[in-house]
Amino acid sequence: MNKFLLYITVLILSAQCFAQPVADTLNTEQKAAKMVASPVIPASPEYSNRNFKPGFKDKYTDDEFIYQTKSMPKTWWDRFLEWLGNLFKSNSKADNEIDWLAITIRILCFIVIGFVVYLVSRAILDKEGMWIFGRSRKKIAIQSVEAENIHEMDFKQLISETKINANYRLALRYYYLWLLKKLSAREIIDWHWDKTNSDYLYEIKDAALKKDFEYLSYVYDHSWYGDFPIDEKAFNKAEKSFIKTFNTL
Repeated sequence: MNKFLLYITVLILSAQCFAQPVADTLNTEQKAAKMVASPVIPASPEYSNRNFKPGFKDKYTDDEFIYQTKSMPKTWWDRFLEWLGNLFKSNSKADNEIDWLAITIRILCFIVIGFVVYLVSRAILDKEGMWIFGRSRKKIAIQSVEAENIHEMDFKQLISETKINANYRLALRYYYLWLLKKLSAREIIDWHWDKTNSDYLYEIKDAALKKDFEYLSYVYDHSWYGDFPIDEKAFNKAEKSFIKTFNTL
């Protein structure tokens, strides 16, 4: 009998031990379910109406706030190119039809354009213009020398007159032409009014004379073509160089 009571007591205590964790687990799950079922709703924000200040648009009327691209007015060159492009477009009504009038107009336009380019190029050459890929060639012949022969000119008299008038720039020009006259008389160069300094320099074979001629050509180019002012001191120095070269001929 006592053993039977002992067994019953042990069973009751064991049941209570296992029942307590299960009850705790159920209580925890129920609390979590309540938290999920009733989420916290944040408070709604408060809004207030704000009005723009009067005349606020006036601040944005400057050019910095204008984002639309303005079309530039066409120049006469743009209109010419547009006309030229329209002229060279095909105006035939059918692919197999030849518009002889359009072809003739195009050919005439090419001729006119080529002639204009020729005139511009000729004008640049006559004015000793600078080309894109090289330096312009300095011509010896200018003013009345184109039509006159340097062998018929009295340079000694001409130089004396220019020195009296203090026209030293023109005097150096006469000295240079006088040098060409002497070189041509000794058949060192073949003078022609349309030749350049480089042409004559190439014809001179003597090394010393070639060096002197190159220096005197430099003096002549800078004094005559460069429009540099020549005073009496600079002229006397250049004159001595010319006379020194004359004495070697």
